[in-house]
Formats: sequence, structure tokens, C-alpha cells
Amino acid sequence: MTQRHPEPESDASQSTQTSTSQVASTVAQGSRRNPALRIGAGILAHWQVLASGLLLGAGVIGLHETYEDYCGRTDLTYAPNEVRDAIELASEESGFRTGIIASQVETESDWRTGASSHAGAKGLAQFTDETWAMYGQGDPTDPSASIAAQGRYLGYLKERLAPFAHNDDELLRVVLAGYNAGPAAVEEYKGIPPFGETQAYVTKITELADTKYKVTCDPDPQFSKEKLHTIR
Repeated sequence: MTQRHPEPESDASQSTQTSTSQVASTVAQGSRRNPALRIGAGILAHWQVLASGLLLGAGVIGLHETYEDYCGRTDLTYAPNEVRDAIELASEESGFRTGIIASQVETESDWRTGASSHAGAKGLAQFTDETWAMYGQGDPTDPSASIAAQGRYLGYLKERLAPFAHNDDELLRVVLAGYNAGPAAVEEYKGIPPFGETQAYVTKITELADTKYKVTCDPDPQFSKEKLHTIR
């Protein structure tokens, strides 16, 4: 059998190898002389690892957001089902989240549609005849009508008392104080009036909003579902 000897490489092939070696040598020398170039070369060499890390991080964030959507985050878990729609409308009207509306109703009347006060206020959101004439429509003891008026009145107070707050939390507190003591009292004291009843009122609502009616996927089991009551 005739043995075949490898053919000598062509001049073009040898030239290509020589050029590649020269480029590699040049980069290596440049890297030794320039630390920044060396770091850049290292980053480029590991770009796949870096890209994988970024994609993994984005995936974790995406999964978290998907879970938050899927779990049905809400602040109305414990509010009566009968008035959920009314609460959502009042939230849109006032600019305060639904959990604030529910917390205030619970504080005002404990979900008793026939509740009345020594001052003559009545209904779920406790309106006097004078205030109802300005913000209410229909029967003040009607749950949906009462909550609708609550949303309108809160929206009015929010606009009127905004100069006495520096942030959203302060604004919520002065608005609640104005609902309880009247907006004139807030304006007189340039903030929450020094009335024990009003201060306790604001504290109770904000605490309920941060616990029972907070926005969450995992409602606190110490609380129970509320229902509307017709008793006074």
C-alpha cells in the first residue's frame, strides 16, 4: 500500500495562524500593561455567567409579581360582602384605599345600619342631618347610600385639609380628624385637634387599616368576617 504523507500547509493557512497568534500575543501584552483592559477581558470571558445571573434574578422578581397577582391581594377580606362594591366606589371617590373606608365604617358604627349617636348621626358612616343634606343621597340608613356619602365627604375633606399635611399619612390623619371633629377644628389647630375622642378615633382607624384591613395575601386569622347588622 502506498503511504500518503500529509500535504504541507498552504501559505494562506500558515498566514492565518500567524496572524491569530500575533493578535492573541498583542492582547495578552496589552492586558499585562493595562489593568482595565485585563478586567474588561475577564468580564467578556465570563459574560455568559453574568447574563445567566441577571436572567435568574429577573425570573425571581417575575415569579414574585406573578404570585402577588395570583394570591388575590386585598384589604377587604373581613369586610361584609354586601357592601364591597359600595366601599370600592367610595375609595375611588375619596382617593383613600378600600381598607381605610372599611376601617372607618367599623369605627363609626361597627357595621350596624341602624346605629345612631348622641349627636344625632346615623347610619353606617354616621351622618348628621345637616351633613347628609350636603353629601348624602336617599336614606342615610341605607348601607350603600351611607358609604357613598362617606366617599364624597372624605374627598371634600382631603382637598380642604391638604395644606395641613406634609405627606399622605399626615393627610389621612387630618382628614379623619376633620370627619370626627369637623374641618374647622383641624384648621383652628392646624392639625389634629387636642380632643381625646378625636385622637382615639384617628388611632383606632389607622390601627385597623394596618392590621385587619391591610393589603395582604395572608389575612391575620385572629380576625373574623364581618356582617351587616340592623340593630342599633
